[in-house]
Amino acid sequence: MNRKLKKESEWMLLAITLCLFDWSSAQISYSVSEEADKGTVVGNIAKDLHVSAQQLEERGFRIVSGHSKTYFEANLKTGVLFVSDRIDREELCPNTPKCPLNIQGILSNPMNIYRIEVNILDINDNAPAFSEKIHVFNISESSSTGERYPLPAAHDADTDINSVKTFKLSPNEYFSIDVSSSRDSVSAELVLQKALDREKQPTMKLTLTAVDGGKPLKSGSMQIL
Repeated sequence: MNRKLKKESEWMLLAITLCLFDWSSAQISYSVSEEADKGTVVGNIAKDLHVSAQQLEERGFRIVSGHSKTYFEANLKTGVLFVSDRIDREELCPNTPKCPLNIQGILSNPMNIYRIEVNILDINDNAPAFSEKIHVFNISESSSTGERYPLPAAHDADTDINSVKTFKLSPNEYFSIDVSSSRDSVSAELVLQKALDREKQPTMKLTLTAVDGGKPLKSGSMQIL
């Protein structure tokens, strides 16, 4: 039986089982970081189900998942739940602050089904990026100091502290940067600090850098012309 048919058979068995048996009332919750190495222990499933590892093996405990990959397996000798495949949080839960991955644990003879929730924790594995490499402003030399020009936004696939936290502008005598932060986003404006003289300097090249809050920090840059 190929993998796809096996997966369909598992879900058909689970659907039939749900019609015949009640869910276990308690839900077990764990947390694990994305990109954790295969074999990383998530928790002691035997202890949390209040059964021995021997019972897990004797009653044919298995993990059933609705995802295309089986990210977790149980070691029936030790009773631990462990990571069995690479987990990419951004692939599973794009643009969401939380990433719960729901699986089921099934014991046979007698039949028991357990809800298991594994919260996938974000790590700083993505750098901020801009949608364009160069952004051009056409600014009149008669512009008054203090005038503001919205700067391009940067995108970071990571969330919370690992997302974009601030912007930096390369040192220059004509422009500064004003960064504004809200709960969900960070934006920046270019602020004219010194009168422009086109005959003296017709163009300027600046570098805008977006920086996240992870450890270590990651950043991405673009050119401002």
